[in-house]
Amino acid sequence: MRFFSSKKKIKSEKGHLITIIPYEEIYLTSLIHMYDTYNPPGSVLGLPPLDREKRHQWVQDMINRGTNLVALYGDIVIGHASLFSMPVNWAEYFIFIHQDFQRQGIGTAITFYVIDWAKQESLSTIWLTVERKNYVAISLCRKAGFKRIGSSGDCWEMILTITQE
Repeated sequence: MRFFSSKKKIKSEKGHLITIIPYEEIYLTSLIHMYDTYNPPGSVLGLPPLDREKRHQWVQDMINRGTNLVALYGDIVIGHASLFSMPVNWAEYFIFIHQDFQRQGIGTAITFYVIDWAKQESLSTIWLTVERKNYVAISLCRKAGFKRIGSSGDCWEMILTITQE
């Protein structure tokens, strides 16, 4: 997969100007800070990791393995999304929005940005897991067109089949 290449500006439902951009190394400290202040830690499928050292390594692993976006409020990272390449032209999707900026349409804007990019990259499918109790995330995924394909423990597996127009 190639990297994200364009920026997008949105206004959150609270009126905050948010910039969605491809990840750059200059945002690493702010990205780590976002996860260090995420509350409650370990609340989403055990993520972000509770242990500070493991959490920082986890962030670095995502940066190294994924195609990454960050959402900025000013120059502060308040959201992060990654796509991880999978076999057969699929990608795994991952998104976190800092709790101070959740339920403002930012996750929705990022998700639709990612879907548009995936269409341009000719990906066939985006896959994700979501906790079955995370009603906000499930609602966002359904709004974006994801369908539930199964369950594993307390999680749903969902996919979005991307069609070329």
